Amino acid sequence: MGPNINIPAASDMDWGLIGSTVVTGLVVVFLILAILVLFLVLFGAIFKAINNAGSKKAQLKQAAHNPAAPHVPEAPAPAAPDDDDYIDEDDEEIIAVIAAAIAAYGAAEGKQYRIAGIKRPRGARSGWSSAGIADNMRGFMN
Repeated sequence: MGPNINIPAASDMDWGLIGSTVVTGLVVVFLILAILVLFLVLFGAIFKAINNAGSKKAQLKQAAHNPAAPHVPEAPAPAAPDDDDYIDEDDEEIIAVIAAAIAAYGAAEGKQYRIAGIKRPRGARSGWSSAGIADNMRGFMN
């Protein structure tokens, strides 16, 4: 025969303790959920206020740069090469193509855009460096 297990009869159980344990568990779970909802609403309000402040600054900045008179687009001035910026002939061609694409996009919308400046991102790799990395990684891509 199997092991002797004593299962209490229904009359021996303390139903008050069982009920209070269930009610306490439910109250704790829903209280924690309410606290989480409160935090989410609070953080949402904080981030909305931060975004609204940032958009107001952008609108004020844009209003300062857009006078009522029509703007005549200026030819983009070539950026002075710094120690960090290296401009080569290919870069000038790419800049010209991007400027033409922006001008065409603006003409299609009836707006005029101006390129404020062009700067090579830090950590940009040369073509030779990218080719070397791709060659070294080729065995791992299969």
